[in-house]
Amino acid sequence: MQMIDLNGAGWRTKQDFYDALADALGSVDWHGRNADAFLETMVYFVDLNRVQPPYRVVISDASDDMRQFLNDFASWVQEARDDRKTNPEWGDDVDVAVVVA
Repeated sequence: MQMIDLNGAGWRTKQDFYDALADALGSVDWHGRNADAFLETMVYFVDLNRVQPPYRVVISDASDDMRQFLNDFASWVQEARDDRKTNPEWGDDVDVAVVVA
C-alpha cells in the first residue's frame, strides 16, 4: 500500500489542496481542480493519474478552516468507492482513501 503524505499547513483554500493533490497523484496537465474531477480520476478512471491504486492520501497539519472540507472530501472518496462497487458498469472496488490526521 502506497502512502501519500500531504502536509496541509500552508493551505488556505480548496485550490491549494487540489494543486497539492494533483502534484502528489501525478495528474494529467489538464486535470480539473475540483472534487468531481478528483473523484473521477481517483475512483473511476484511475489510469489518468501516474500514481495507481492501492494508495492512501494522509493529510496532516491542516488548519481548522480547511479540516471540515478535507473530511468531507475523504467521505466523498469513500462514497464514490461504494458507488463503484454497486454500479453494474464497474462492479468492483478500487483501494484508495483519504485520511485527515
